[in-house]
Amino acid sequence: MDKRWITIMYNNKVVISYGMRYGERSIKKGLEYLQKENINKLLVLPLYPQSAECTVSSTLDCIGKNLKNWSNVPELRFISGYCLKDIFINTMKENIENYWELYGKSKKLIISYHSLPIRNVIQGDLYPFFCIESTKKLVKSLNLNKDDYILVFQSKIKGQQWVKPCIEDTIIRLAKQGYKQIDIVSPSFSSDCLETLEEIKIHYQQLFRKYSNGNLRYINCLNDTTIGIKLIMNLIEQNIIGWV
Repeated sequence: MDKRWITIMYNNKVVISYGMRYGERSIKKGLEYLQKENINKLLVLPLYPQSAECTVSSTLDCIGKNLKNWSNVPELRFISGYCLKDIFINTMKENIENYWELYGKSKKLIISYHSLPIRNVIQGDLYPFFCIESTKKLVKSLNLNKDDYILVFQSKIKGQQWVKPCIEDTIIRLAKQGYKQIDIVSPSFSSDCLETLEEIKIHYQQLFRKYSNGNLRYINCLNDTTIGIKLIMNLIEQNIIGWV
């Protein structure tokens, strides 16, 4: 199930492209490909479940700056975060439960989100709200009690205040409380990346073992799993109604 499948599904009426906000290939290059295809309608799906100024909003800004140079600007639809949608919650639930079915369930689940500078929140960024509210929906779907999980924020940078609680402090505290095995999932990433593969699986694992000699078990992102692709497909289908 990839972009070829989507194209076949819609009888070659849908052209798929991609671009990275902070990497290659760039959004500009992704749009240039679509421009050559002479599209007249454009759906933009930023793969950031929780909307924030530095991710979803900046993506919209980048799209706009590039489209203003087009002779024929396409009709635009933009998905601004999807973490509160039932389809996302149910997909995350299935991903976590699939892991537990294979490896068993630990006594504590850490739900980790990329942190955000406090100044952004003061300026009105609702990112922490989306993290908190989507966590409430997720743990309810998993039938977890308040003692079964903890919400934290990771990847802060020194030099300014960031949204808390901090994952490092939480891991050390849980280790000192005697936990020998903890599960951790990061719903703010649609696919595994530096923040999960290096920070969580290596750095935070080492930190946990330093204080407890235990095991921090990371539950992979949705990545290109069948349920992950189905989530993206459903988001696309819901937002191109009337176009194809």
